[in-house]
Amino acid sequence: MAKDLTEKEFKKLIQKHIAKSNYVKIYLTEESPEGYVVGFILNVSDHFLMIQETYDFVLSGIKIIPYKRISSIRHNRFDKISEKIFSEEGLIKFNQKIIDNTSLKNGESLFKSIKKQNFHCIVDSTKKNKDLFSIGEILEVNDKSVTIKNYDPSGKFNKKAHKISFKNLEFITFNDNYSLTFRKYLEE
Repeated sequence: MAKDLTEKEFKKLIQKHIAKSNYVKIYLTEESPEGYVVGFILNVSDHFLMIQETYDFVLSGIKIIPYKRISSIRHNRFDKISEKIFSEEGLIKFNQKIIDNTSLKNGESLFKSIKKQNFHCIVDSTKKNKDLFSIGEILEVNDKSVTIKNYDPSGKFNKKAHKISFKNLEFITFNDNYSLTFRKYLEE
């Protein structure tokens, strides 16, 4: 959370960015492997923030960030120029159905809602100070963890599924070009 804002003021700022479809740069806490994420905030809860991530003026997927990983949000003149380009190019097109059908209530409801929409997802997590990457189908979800049927860059499934504790989550990405395309070429 921004150092100079109270929790209430910070939530109000996020709601303003959602209402105005502002292009923002979200800075992450020091322990996060990536320093920031850019795009348009779509939704927020006490546990997660949903952002339509962008890359080179393309809406590149939906990223879910645990709320505790956010340190601040920027919306300055640089971001306003990017926002203007997105707008004038007609690129700001969010899928409201996905936004409405993705629960940010807690980890269990989040992964169940992604699974119900039949998306594969990418999960960045940490375990014992080691960064982990999982991509694939959501197999099981409970109140503490998610199990992913992970596949490797050759399109082959790992023999053992990845079980990821919600307390170790860094990011969850879905409806992105990579996982949408790659899943068509998987080998069983």
